[in-house]
Amino acid sequence: MKKFYFIKIRTVLVILFLILNGCDGIFVPDPIDPRIPKYTEDGNNVAGAFINDNIWKSVVTIGFPYSYNQPFINVWQENDSLVLRLNGNTAGESSSIEFHLTGLKISKIEELVTLDGNKIQLDGIKNIGFYIENYTPSSYDNKGIGQIYFKHVGIQDSNVSVEGQTSKIVIISGTFGFSINDSNGEITKVTSGRFDYRITESTNFQTE
Repeated sequence: MKKFYFIKIRTVLVILFLILNGCDGIFVPDPIDPRIPKYTEDGNNVAGAFINDNIWKSVVTIGFPYSYNQPFINVWQENDSLVLRLNGNTAGESSSIEFHLTGLKISKIEELVTLDGNKIQLDGIKNIGFYIENYTPSSYDNKGIGQIYFKHVGIQDSNVSVEGQTSKIVIISGTFGFSINDSNGEITKVTSGRFDYRITESTNFQTE
């Protein structure tokens, strides 16, 4: 029992070490419009886009016990679906951009590399873009049509192991844009989107 307890404590401490030593967002201004981040492929933990005339921005801040603006990837092997959620802010208010994708056959974090170089059309049916303000559930009624381009997806290995297994880190970078027509006839355009994140098994990748 004592040995099992020690292993659990050690695992928790290692996970906390990974979180505390995670990479805060590095915001490199775009040379054309410095209000959004420059497109990079370094795992800078940032993202940005125009939401009509407003700026949506994500800069990850990692600490203990909370972290802010972390992206999340959830995969459902049975339904062959994947959700990529990018958390950020628009005009000082919490907001997120989500992509619901199907047919990718991804069930493990290392399989994210199959996205490398893929341009996925958002048709509003099988593949959808969402813009969510203040975590409002009704925002999911408005489905975006456009494209997400995974320009670079690559695996790194951290130097810290959990129970003898090296924790995988995936750098996922790309661009996106889509438009939403709501029930009132108003159009929301998400343009010049770009993201550059570090995804880890211990913090922001989950299988269902």
